Amino acid sequence: MSYLRGGNLDETNYPLFADVKRAFGFVPNFYRAQTERPDLIEAQAQLVNELLIKESGLARQLKEYIFLVCSAANLSTYCVTAHCEIVRILGIQGPEPEQIAIDHTSTNLPLSVKALLNFAAKLNSTPTKIAQTDVDTLRTFGYTEEQVLEAVLLVGLAKFANYVSFGLGTVPDFDSSKVRFPSKESDAVVSSVL
Repeated sequence: MSYLRGGNLDETNYPLFADVKRAFGFVPNFYRAQTERPDLIEAQAQLVNELLIKESGLARQLKEYIFLVCSAANLSTYCVTAHCEIVRILGIQGPEPEQIAIDHTSTNLPLSVKALLNFAAKLNSTPTKIAQTDVDTLRTFGYTEEQVLEAVLLVGLAKFANYVSFGLGTVPDFDSSKVRFPSKESDAVVSSVL
């Protein structure tokens, strides 16, 4: 499940895990790999709840899409697999989540969604290149200050989750055979042009 042996917490003796299982039908290996520090699991779960799950400026669908695009750019099989399954569990309609993760620009998503995902991809991959014009572009598509802030925080959350899963050697919770990252030679650079 991970590089660390972990503690003996599971959904039968740890209320947070029981709550997660009730809500999603499974306890992510991401959390199971961190059972030596339940206090940190609880802090992360609170952040995930406030930023990703709770209703706020951005719709849950957009939040999941941002997480997918960033996780794919970071080559996180664990996070892409988990969030593809979460998209399915939530019944989010649209393009296949794997397609959004690997190449959102070739989907039939609205231009406003592609603009948001392009911004997230740029911030994730080349953060020092983000400028006022990037935020102004989002404003032209009707995104509010709150929505832009949430997008930025979600990019950070995805990066955090990706790196934790890499460092802990977290095994995907679901079949990851649909997640195929392009080789370096065939990587398409996400254009800032829609």
